[in-house]
Amino acid sequence: MQFQKKIIFTVLKLCVVLYMLNLLHSCSISGENEGVIEYDIEFNEEERKKNEIIDLLPKTMKYYFKNNSAISEISYMGVFRTAYISNFDEKTNTILFYFMPNKYYCTTAFGEKTIGYDPMPGIKLEETGESKDIKGIKAYRVRVTFEDKSIDPYDVWYTKDFKVHNPNWHTPYKDINGVLLDYRIKMKGISMHMTVSSFVDEAVDSAKFQIQKSYKKVNPKEMDKIFDKHLNMF
Repeated sequence: MQFQKKIIFTVLKLCVVLYMLNLLHSCSISGENEGVIEYDIEFNEEERKKNEIIDLLPKTMKYYFKNNSAISEISYMGVFRTAYISNFDEKTNTILFYFMPNKYYCTTAFGEKTIGYDPMPGIKLEETGESKDIKGIKAYRVRVTFEDKSIDPYDVWYTKDFKVHNPNWHTPYKDINGVLLDYRIKMKGISMHMTVSSFVDEAVDSAKFQIQKSYKKVNPKEMDKIFDKHLNMF
């Protein structure tokens, strides 16, 4: 009887260990498939002097990803919000724009002109093979140059740690197959330097990637005009 109790107790311990191992494995997988990355946004000082609206723009951006969807979102106290939703399964990119009280959205297919991002003609991306740790995330360096030599070269850093399909297809960095951690973009003439500040391994609500019914659908030309109208308010 004593021997049987030892066997049962040992089996129970093994079950608990296997359960804990499975739980830990599930947690590690969730970090690869979904989470939230926050970025600091640095604006160009010369542009700031000429464009007063830059001082009103948020200084942080959040990037949510889950399975085959991702959303980049900049918002401010419920008054302003702009977001890019990339849906790999549906092969679409949707931009949402909210400036109280108006809400608009526009959807384009893979390969179509992306609303908002300024083009970077003659951009060249060179993998350097160099890597470093950024906020506990392994990052890889890409050297960015341009055919126009008057544009200064710079570095972009990205990671392969997160399972996001074609994360940059709607940006000028579409040939980089990884989530950007340190990069530069220009939207409607406003230069922004994005650098990762934190990463949180947490479940992301699928509703985050859905378009609320309160948003009005517009075409790309209309969305361009809406952006221009609000960015030239001052």
